[in-house]
Amino acid sequence: MKSNKPIVLTIGVFDGVHLGHQALLARAVRLAKKLKARPEALTFHDHPMHVLKKGPRIPFLLPRQETFELLRAQGAQKVHVLRFTPAFSKKSPREFVQWLCGLGPLRGIVVGENFRFGQRAQGNVALLKALGKEKGFEVSVVPSVKLEGRTVSSSAIRRLLTDGKTELANRMLGRPYAIEGEVVHGRHVGHRIGFPTANLHAVKQFLPKDGVYACAVRLGKKLYRAGMNLGKRPTFLDDSHQRQAEVHLLHYYGRLYGKPMKVYLLQYLRPEKKFPSTQALVRQIQKDLVKVRRASLKGLK
Repeated sequence: MKSNKPIVLTIGVFDGVHLGHQALLARAVRLAKKLKARPEALTFHDHPMHVLKKGPRIPFLLPRQETFELLRAQGAQKVHVLRFTPAFSKKSPREFVQWLCGLGPLRGIVVGENFRFGQRAQGNVALLKALGKEKGFEVSVVPSVKLEGRTVSSSAIRRLLTDGKTELANRMLGRPYAIEGEVVHGRHVGHRIGFPTANLHAVKQFLPKDGVYACAVRLGKKLYRAGMNLGKRPTFLDDSHQRQAEVHLLHYYGRLYGKPMKVYLLQYLRPEKKFPSTQALVRQIQKDLVKVRRASLKGLK
C-alpha cells in the first residue's frame, strides 16, 4: 500500500542485520528526521543472486521474518519486502528508481558505497544521485563499516563462522550468532553418558564450522549456559553420522521435545574429534563445560 507521508528508504538484502546494516538504518532515521519523513526499508524475500544464478542456495544468516523484525527494531517504520523475479531484474536503473517512487513520496534514499541496481547491476551511486536530482530525492551514501581491519559484510561473517572465528563474527553482527530448530528425539547417547542433549532438527540458517561451542539458550525469561556439538559424532561406531546440532543445557531439567530452541553461539572451543573410548570423551566434555561456564554472555543480558 502506497504511503501518503514522505519517506526515506534504505535498500539492501540485510542478511544478518550486522553493524554495516545498522549504520544504514541509523543514517536513514537521521535523514528522515531532517526531512520530516518516515524511515523505511526495502529488502527482498529471497536473495537476488539466488534468483538470477539459480545455483546452490546459501542459507541466510537469519530467518527472513527475524530480519524484518530486526529492521523494525533498528528504526524502520515500515519494511517493504520485494519478491525479486527474473522479470523484475530486467528493469533498467531508471525503471527501478521509477518503481521506488511508486512506494510513496520519496524524499531520500540511503545506500552503502558499493550499492548497485538495475538490469545487470548497471546503476551505481553516481547514477542514483543524478536520478535523485531529477526526481527530487536526496541520496545519502554510508561508507563500509570496518572492524579489526576487515570490512563488515554478510559474506565476511560467513567466512569467519566457517573458520570457527565465532567471537569476531559476533562482533560484526553486534550480537551472538544464533541457530534455531525444533528439538527432536535422538539416540539418547548423551543421556547414557551423563550429558543429555537436545537434538535440533530443521535448522534453516547458515551452519558454522563443525565442532564444540560454548553457547546460551533462552527459555522463557531465563538464560541457560549450554555446550553444543555440531557434527557427525565420530566416536560412536553405531551412529548414523549425519550432521547434527546437539545441545547440552546446564542446570535445566525439563522436557523440550517438540519445542523450538534458539541457540546463541558464544565461542568456538575445539574441533570435533574421534575419542579412543567413551571415558575419554566424557573427560573432554567435562573440560569443555568448564569453558562453557566462563564464556561471556555479552550481547544477551
